Amino acid sequence: MARRFVAIFACMLIAFGATAKPKSGARQPVEGAGAVIARHLDMAVEIDAQSRALEAQRGAIGARYHTSNSITPGSPYFAGSHRKNAGGNLHGYRETEFEVGMPVWLPGQRDAYESTVTAGLVEIDERLALRRLDVAALVRDAWWNAQRAASAVAIARNRLSTARDIGSDMSRRVELGETGQQDALLAQNETLAAETELAQAEAAAKAARAAYGVLTGGAAPDGKLEMPTQAPPVEDHPALRAPLASLSRAETQARLVDATFIDNPEIGVFGRHEKSTEYEAGRNPSEAFRTDSTTVGLRFRIPLPTPGRNEPRQAEAEAELAKAQAEYDRASRIVLAEIAASRVALTAARRAEGLAAKRLAVANEQFELTRKAFQLGEVNAVDLYRVRQSLLDARRAHSSATIDLGVAQSRVNQALGCVPEP
Repeated sequence: MARRFVAIFACMLIAFGATAKPKSGARQPVEGAGAVIARHLDMAVEIDAQSRALEAQRGAIGARYHTSNSITPGSPYFAGSHRKNAGGNLHGYRETEFEVGMPVWLPGQRDAYESTVTAGLVEIDERLALRRLDVAALVRDAWWNAQRAASAVAIARNRLSTARDIGSDMSRRVELGETGQQDALLAQNETLAAETELAQAEAAAKAARAAYGVLTGGAAPDGKLEMPTQAPPVEDHPALRAPLASLSRAETQARLVDATFIDNPEIGVFGRHEKSTEYEAGRNPSEAFRTDSTTVGLRFRIPLPTPGRNEPRQAEAEAELAKAQAEYDRASRIVLAEIAASRVALTAARRAEGLAAKRLAVANEQFELTRKAFQLGEVNAVDLYRVRQSLLDARRAHSSATIDLGVAQSRVNQALGCVPEP
């Protein structure tokens, strides 16, 4: 059992060292990429309630080092008593006793306790890293929601600008008698629809920016986006290192249970002072026998081990070990599955973005040709707006595919356990 603990604890220390100092083979972020969103992540983590709670918990666990560095596992004590006779032939008997003592460490108990404190701190550090990754997922989602809303605003503005240009051209043609009033009304209706879409898109964009600001403490979702990163070793994933640290902490707790096979013994030093006057009934008190004695002694208490005390504690420690191992195995399966799924989604998003770009190019060319044909009187206004609607659909599809590609890349980074870095 001890050899198993040493092996797991060594692996945990190696993983923890990878957090403090990136390995030479670890991911190397693109210079300048993601600088803004990385700073926003720091702001979000700073105000995150769970992160702050973990920081406070870390301080509480670290305070236990005071116990491991103490000469006693508990508090020293001071006791005393005073007795006085109430009857009999010991007239004036008084006894005063004082005692000072403390519990003592069992063999190997202090080292086992210190190991649990160290393992607990490492576990909190890994859980902080995992929580930072969770907050990064929230920031990434809020970021892309804001970018999607901003893209919708840009498309709506372009639609309104084009609608006004066509409307002005349509009004001029009506004045010249080249087309009927029906086409002018069609242009006016399209302009109003574009203005409505723009107003709605701007409202949605403001809401998305406000939600991002709430998450990050007032930051705006502007700046450079994160870029693809080199995949780090899967064992460096925070979602794996956190349960591994929990497993190591459960190992140390089991060692502490083995070392604490009884309650801590107690040892104390006491001093007693006795004073009395002894004489027989009916005799002169002046013939009494007087005593005055001071005694110093050592007192100890050693509990005995019993199955009723130890077996429940050992069973709980073994159950915690089994639970930690199961959580680590489950996390391993989930991480590998998420990495594979995110990479498949990224490949599909790239293909969709390429097809959407081709569709947009075709729609732009089709609209330009149709507009020229309309100016030459070869097509009517209904056909012009039908082609223009196809162009708008292509622009929306391309914008959505571009955002989806960015989202897919972020999700790959998230699945790999990478947080935005400057």
